[in-house]
Order: sequence, then C-alpha cells, then structure tokens
Amino acid sequence: MRMEWGRTGAMALLGEHAPRSMTVVVDVLSFGTAVTVACEGGARVLPVPWSDPAEAERLAEATGAALARPRGDGRLSLSPASLRDVGAQRLVLPSPNGAAITHAVAGTGARVVVGCLRNASAVARAAAAHLDADPAHDVVLVPAGERWTDGSLRPALEDLLGAGAVAAVLRAHGTGLSPEALAAAALWSATPDAAAAVLASTSGRELVRTGWPQDVDMAVAVDASRVVPTVVGTDDGPEVRAG
Repeated sequence: MRMEWGRTGAMALLGEHAPRSMTVVVDVLSFGTAVTVACEGGARVLPVPWSDPAEAERLAEATGAALARPRGDGRLSLSPASLRDVGAQRLVLPSPNGAAITHAVAGTGARVVVGCLRNASAVARAAAAHLDADPAHDVVLVPAGERWTDGSLRPALEDLLGAGAVAAVLRAHGTGLSPEALAAAALWSATPDAAAAVLASTSGRELVRTGWPQDVDMAVAVDASRVVPTVVGTDDGPEVRAG
C-alpha cells in the first residue's frame, strides 16, 4: 500500500500500472461520508468536480438524476445528513475534492473505491482481497485534503485519520506499507479519541460553526457501515455503487 495526497498524488502513484491498482479515495468531511450514506440507502452516485456546475446540471438533466445542491435546509447536498433518506435513485454529487479525485482516477483503469471513517474496516477488507487476488496488485491510498482560499492543497487531519484507519487494518493483515501509509496507520493507532480529534480539527470546527454538527457526528461513526462504494463505468461516466 502506498499513499499520497490529492489528485496529483494519486496520478503520480498510478502511472502506467493503474489497471493493477485499487485506489481508495478518502474524504471524511464530507464526500466519502456522503457517498457511503447514500449508497447505504441504495443510491447510485455520479461524482462531478465542483468546478464544473454546468456539467453537473447537464448530467442531472440527461440522466434524470437528482442534483445535490450547496448545503441548505431540506435540500439534497454534500451534507451526509441530507442523504439519509435519499433512497434508490441516481444522484449527481459535486464536490471540490473527493468527487474531483474520484472522477479523474476513474479514467485511469484503476479500480476505485470511496472510503471514510464510517466504512474504514470494510474498505480495508476489500483492499486486502484485491491484494490477495494477484501478487501484481497494489493499493493506492489517497487522502483528499481540503483547499485553502488560494486553491492550494490543505492536508486535512480527518482524511489522514481515515486513511490511517484503513492502513492500520491492512498492516495487521500483513500488507507491506509505504512509509507514508505506515505513518498514517501509526497516527490512527495513537489517537485515543478520533471523534474528538475530528470535531476539533479545522474542518470539523468549520462545519459546526456553519450549522452542520450532524455531518461531523455521522462522519465519526467509525465502522458504522459495511458498504464499500465502488466506481463502475457507465455511458454517463463514472458511477459509484454499493459494493
């Protein structure tokens, strides 16, 4: 297992060997948690980069899918709490980090799954099965991170902890970890209260301050889900389904 941050890191690790890889995109607040919650209810998610709202509108209209809007009362959005009752429908879900990474990596030929704290052990078991299936296989772990106002990457504690939770299970499985993945696993093991850490993090405080504490509560429900959201190719582009 190797680990690098964001879309650029994922592409650097995948290279020409992408078809042998499982890529785990970890975005705890909030894309990964939102997708997992939606897939728990049977939804199929079409990830779209946040930077392309026209494409999101076009795709929703062309496919008859619901379109997640910016967070707001009563609307489907990137808020996991808004997706608890989304049901078995298609959902176009834009996000600035997790969706953009998932959409990009899906075009490389790699197997792509979406992870978070909520499904960390289930994702790790799927990754272990991928590794056991063929000695040529590897796993690329991609904490999504956030963005500063100038557009640069902000490594996010919650995503590092989510990546570490996955890596720690694989370490126990006997998987060889890169130094970066090993460090993430060590951080996870050394964090006695991950929920408190995420709540006190920059991202957690921001969501609470803007009125979305329930999203943090859902995101820190470690291993509450057995769902492994998995990307499949469709005529409409990459689609994430429960695996």
